[in-house]
Amino acid sequence: MRKPSKPTLHQFAKAQFASLGASAIDLCLAAVLFRWAGFSPFWSTMCGAIAGGIINCVTNYEWTFRGTDRTMRGAAIRYMFVWGGSILLNAWGVKLAVAVCSSGADISLSLFMVLRILVSILVAVLWNFILQKHWVYRK
Repeated sequence: MRKPSKPTLHQFAKAQFASLGASAIDLCLAAVLFRWAGFSPFWSTMCGAIAGGIINCVTNYEWTFRGTDRTMRGAAIRYMFVWGGSILLNAWGVKLAVAVCSSGADISLSLFMVLRILVSILVAVLWNFILQKHWVYRK
């Protein structure tokens, strides 16, 4: 197996840092909507993911994958396809995790957040970074 190059590791670290910021917005909004607005886990995840995705797209364009030959519009159009998949994977992943862990009973905010974070990490590493690096912001 080939060892990743330093630029790839550096980009991966920057992407994860950018993702942390976007995820903080995503998770805070999802928690507020779930706890205080009464949204379902699915819809609170969707709304949080939309807010976080906008932050993540701009941050990755300006900082993580800087120097792309794509215009912001071109990157944003591709990002929307990856982001759409990410939102669906997160929302359905949380819905599935909640169903498995709660057997149809109401869940606590803390369990919701743990499941949301675990699903988010899997999607970020296995879907978002790979497609953003090799398709959305490719040089």
